[in-house]
Amino acid sequence: MGTVALIALLPVMAAQAASDAAAPDGAVTDSGDTAATVIITADREKARTVTAKLPMTPHELPQSLSVLGAEQLQEQKLVTLDDALRQTPGVIVEPIDGNRVNFYSRGFEITNLQFDGIPTTMDDRIFSPPDLVVFDKVEVLKGPAGLLAGFGGPGGAINLVRKAPLAATAGYASLTVGSWDNYRLEGDFNAPLNDSGTVRGRLVGAFQERDTFQDWTHQKRLLGYGTVAADLTPDTTATVGVYRQENDYQGAWNLPGLVNVVGGKYALSLLNVPRSTSLGEKWNEDEFTTTGTFANVEHRFGDGWHINLGTQYLDNVMDRVMAYAYTPVVAGQNTTTLYAQKVRYDQSQAGTDLSATGPFSLFGQVHEAVVGASYERTEFRNRSANGYNPNGSTWSATVNVYAPVATAAEPVFPTWQRDSNTVTDTYSTYAALRLRLLDPLRLIAGVRATWWDTAVDTALPAKTPRSTASVDGKVTPNAGLVYEVNPTVALYTSITQVFQPQAYTDATGKVLQPLEGMQYEVGTKADFLDGRLHGSLALFHVDEKNRAEADPRYPNQAIYLSQGKAQSEGVELDLTGEVLPGWTVNAGYAYTFAENLDSSVSDSSAFSAIAPKHSFKLWTNYRLPESLDKRWTIGGGATVQSAMSNTFPTLGNAVLTQGGYAVFDARVGFDVTEKVSIAANVKNLFDRTYYQRINTPQSGNIYGEPRSVLVTLQAKL
Repeated sequence: MGTVALIALLPVMAAQAASDAAAPDGAVTDSGDTAATVIITADREKARTVTAKLPMTPHELPQSLSVLGAEQLQEQKLVTLDDALRQTPGVIVEPIDGNRVNFYSRGFEITNLQFDGIPTTMDDRIFSPPDLVVFDKVEVLKGPAGLLAGFGGPGGAINLVRKAPLAATAGYASLTVGSWDNYRLEGDFNAPLNDSGTVRGRLVGAFQERDTFQDWTHQKRLLGYGTVAADLTPDTTATVGVYRQENDYQGAWNLPGLVNVVGGKYALSLLNVPRSTSLGEKWNEDEFTTTGTFANVEHRFGDGWHINLGTQYLDNVMDRVMAYAYTPVVAGQNTTTLYAQKVRYDQSQAGTDLSATGPFSLFGQVHEAVVGASYERTEFRNRSANGYNPNGSTWSATVNVYAPVATAAEPVFPTWQRDSNTVTDTYSTYAALRLRLLDPLRLIAGVRATWWDTAVDTALPAKTPRSTASVDGKVTPNAGLVYEVNPTVALYTSITQVFQPQAYTDATGKVLQPLEGMQYEVGTKADFLDGRLHGSLALFHVDEKNRAEADPRYPNQAIYLSQGKAQSEGVELDLTGEVLPGWTVNAGYAYTFAENLDSSVSDSSAFSAIAPKHSFKLWTNYRLPESLDKRWTIGGGATVQSAMSNTFPTLGNAVLTQGGYAVFDARVGFDVTEKVSIAANVKNLFDRTYYQRINTPQSGNIYGEPRSVLVTLQAKL
């Protein structure tokens, strides 16, 4: 209750901080063990966000930003990106199946994923969340990324900051054992490669294998990461690295809904079957492989300017053979029908970004500027085929959802029935200024010009015409104002344009129109307790048009519709840092009201299933004082959200609903020695039963994970 009260009192605390005597610049300090989760720090370069091209801390950004540092990731055992986003205030994670996910902020999908500030395209058809053992922190920008990161839809941007080679020898190894035969081994080793430390390297690896709470479901993950940095001169540093992650998933993931007809009217509900229920076949398998390389060169000039050239290449592959449920369960019949599909997705992404950043003087004030250019090329090949019986009829299997079996023979798959290839090139130039108009007032203004071309070539079905689309020099201006009431309190406002070309195609093969829109945001950011605690309050309004939605007439075939106009508005509250010595907190509340303004959308609700009106997330951890035994830490958290629902006009406006729910977690840790520690995490402490995703009566409804226990033993060098 103390944390909730702190959040509720945030505006009052901000006003009080504004009236207090201001601390001098540089007086804000780290908080020892919690440095990874405290955003504000005396070392401005360390605290600044990589999401922004300009050197700004989150406190100085005219937009809402959440940061999950290494300490929180470790405490909560947040292993993958979707784990971390589930704990990010204002973000909703929607699983698509056993591996793939969508992320939403303010009611809109987040499609902008960056690695060390270099953007990539996050395509949910092939995106499997990366393992976080490779990264130091996760930055989540809420709302359009146009002001800070250029191109992007209204949902926001995610930036993953890779672990970098360090000059000192350090490292750790850990073993985690948990529910459902969950075993995970990971290691991180860093060392200088020469006596002076000008060349240094880092190796990171992880292996995990486990069953899940669903019957006969098994997962395996293998990851390796290596990077080397060299100081070519005292002012020039080059970094190169390689990365590979392999995910193998065997099992089912999908549940249909229950349909009942009462008095000629449809009534829909989620299935009340055991959470262990698997509706599929034991030959189901997904294989995801991601291979990446990156290189970066930074040169620092003596006047505060630096130039940075970064490049990366990613290769993603997904192979799938899957039997999945795709008919509703009719009350009294208790059965659903399985269909089968084989899929191969291949995606390659190459990106380069060149930028120069630094200060300049004008009219007696010091300002900052960034200029740059970027290029990204994405190729995506989509091949799929339905399953058939040996006699040529479509393969299907009828399964009793209350007593399923998984013994049907694997169907026959033709070579391919659908085969298309999409190539997209994006060129951008950009510039931004951070101008000190008056001592307390700063203007952040930017502009980006973009050239974008895409072409879709379809080999199957044969004679499908080539589809192309292009954007020629689209200019997207953005602006924000930050007013520093004093060194601890800032007020801000920003206007951010939404513009994002889409490579998705409709049933005719035509590329959808680009997303367009605008966001208006106002808010305040404040530091408390000598900078150890950081709070923010944001109010936003977003307009969008041309949003892509899966075409329900073509299930699982990557065919989309442009769904017209939408609007979202709401409030976000965040609180992060150290409340008392040894007591850290990360908490946030979001109110979101999103609606579709296009009456032509006819099959399901666009927002109510992925944008609950109310959501609250909390994680807090406390290290006991020395008088009790400072070797012990205790922690806990909560995820609370209001109801989600889907409405189906074709079924007489029948509604499929998951009511509001709360899930609680707990943790206890003990430092055996200075180098060895052990911790136990309990997730879903009270074993709450809920659906983390609701979709349609036919398919796509997914249970949340039951209570689980994880015990981790870690040893540091």
